[in-house]
Amino acid sequence: MALARSLRGAGPSAAPPAATPPAPAANVIEVARAEVASATRLTLALGLAISLATFGVVAAKLVIWQLVLPTGNPWTLAGLAIAFCLAVGILLGLDQLRELGLLAISHRLARRLAAPLVLAAAQQPGRADIAAAQALRDVEELRRNLTGPVLTGLVDAVLVPTLILLLLFFHWAFTLWALGCCLAAALLSLLGDRLTRRAVGTANESQARTAGLVGDAMRCAEAVEAMGLRAPLAARWEARMREGTTALRGAQAGARWIGAGLATIHGVGSGGALVVGTLLSANGVDVGFGMVLAMLVTGQIITPFARLGGASHEWGAAISAWRRLANLAEAAPAAATGIAFPCREGRLVMERVGFVHRGAPRPLLRDVALEVPPGRIVALAGTAGAGKTTLLRIAVGMLRPSAGGCFLDGQACWQWAREDFARHVGYLPQDPLLTDGTVAEAIARLEVPDMPAVMEAARLADAHGLIAALPAGYATPIRAEGPLSAGQRQRVALARALYGRPRLLVLDEPAAFLDAAGEERLLRLLRHLAAQGTGILLTSHRMSLLAAAHQVLTLRGGQLVPAKAPPMLAGPKRRAA
Repeated sequence: MALARSLRGAGPSAAPPAATPPAPAANVIEVARAEVASATRLTLALGLAISLATFGVVAAKLVIWQLVLPTGNPWTLAGLAIAFCLAVGILLGLDQLRELGLLAISHRLARRLAAPLVLAAAQQPGRADIAAAQALRDVEELRRNLTGPVLTGLVDAVLVPTLILLLLFFHWAFTLWALGCCLAAALLSLLGDRLTRRAVGTANESQARTAGLVGDAMRCAEAVEAMGLRAPLAARWEARMREGTTALRGAQAGARWIGAGLATIHGVGSGGALVVGTLLSANGVDVGFGMVLAMLVTGQIITPFARLGGASHEWGAAISAWRRLANLAEAAPAAATGIAFPCREGRLVMERVGFVHRGAPRPLLRDVALEVPPGRIVALAGTAGAGKTTLLRIAVGMLRPSAGGCFLDGQACWQWAREDFARHVGYLPQDPLLTDGTVAEAIARLEVPDMPAVMEAARLADAHGLIAALPAGYATPIRAEGPLSAGQRQRVALARALYGRPRLLVLDEPAAFLDAAGEERLLRLLRHLAAQGTGILLTSHRMSLLAAAHQVLTLRGGQLVPAKAPPMLAGPKRRAA
């Protein structure tokens, strides 16, 4: 039953469980252990079955050798041929079943791990994009090892002890010869893997340096052309590429020699078993069919040891990936309870909020007290790295404060169900990254677009005109290379935050990519929303946005202090908090 459930998800048409929310990051290691245990049980069970089928093939060969060759009976040959074909068919079927089962388990593992771990990486301090990319690479490493030669090699490993005992039954000399060949294959495989990896590493490093030189030259193309540097740069590129090519050629030559050596050991192993049997027979030892059996199975015994070098490298990479994912899951914040609380007015209150990054010597935020009532604009100022973005992430429930609490209408933001919380709070991050899909889908937050609501949000964000000018309007696909500029992306991202008319807006540098005209339109929007009762919390370095706020606070030393209003903030737009 477990295998049937695994195989149901193996096909390319299997639909991913998109509607199921990802498991909390803290639980994914248990999920991974369960999936690896399933893959191991499947491999061992089918490995035993494959071993029995392999014995059937060997037995058929032995019986043909014993009965058909002396008698030449065609009916016996036909019956044994049918049995042989049946055993081979079962062997191939079991092998395909193993591949399908491991493929299904590995894909399910990747689906269940990727989303929670990437989300956990996004909450890490520093370069979240690098952490998320590393998490995806580690998940792929685990998935690949479940279907690669490492785990499937267990099938051959399960068979080895049984075959060794079978050879020992006929004579210990066959076993000793097979073990000697296995030792030679293991040593040669480990040596070849070490030498090849070193040469490949040198080649990759040389290629990376060459790519860096080319990238630098492309960024400084005008200087290269003006200063006549093309010829010297070309000479350096050629030298670096020659160095990398030499290292790569050495790796390929080493791999060929190692492959030839392992193939030789396979051949010598089978042929040597014949020599051992001949010597034993010459000395009066009755080995029966041991000589033929040793010829047939010695190569199978050697195979797992010949793959030992590559398997050790794969195991090392898999263990490193496992440790990184386990550390990431351990560092992830505790999962929220996911309650859909009622939101009556959208009042945001922070009470003595403190936050410290894991391993940091001192807290980033200390005793932060803040209130954003409906219809009020509260602006945060401060130097880069002061903690403004972290404070906004706490406000939208992405981070749980280390001390104190952040509440929306009296309920802790980090405990709120994320989909329900997003209906009440619109968030514009500092980097206006848009997800895949059309412009309408991006504004509708990847749900089925409610086009009247999408167009209303776009008009509020002053994005309707630029969207209408796109080749396909609201149906235009969003891509990394275009068609939207950074400023246009920010306006579309602002429309996404405004979608559904949330009660509270949290904006991180909303004018970062806007020109003077766009900034003026943003000011009118903020005043319009505040007049309609929307609470707004924003960070900005633009004096005009700070002047439009009802309250301006500066984050300094981890604490909020009232900002000293410059002359341009002292006008009639400034109202008392």
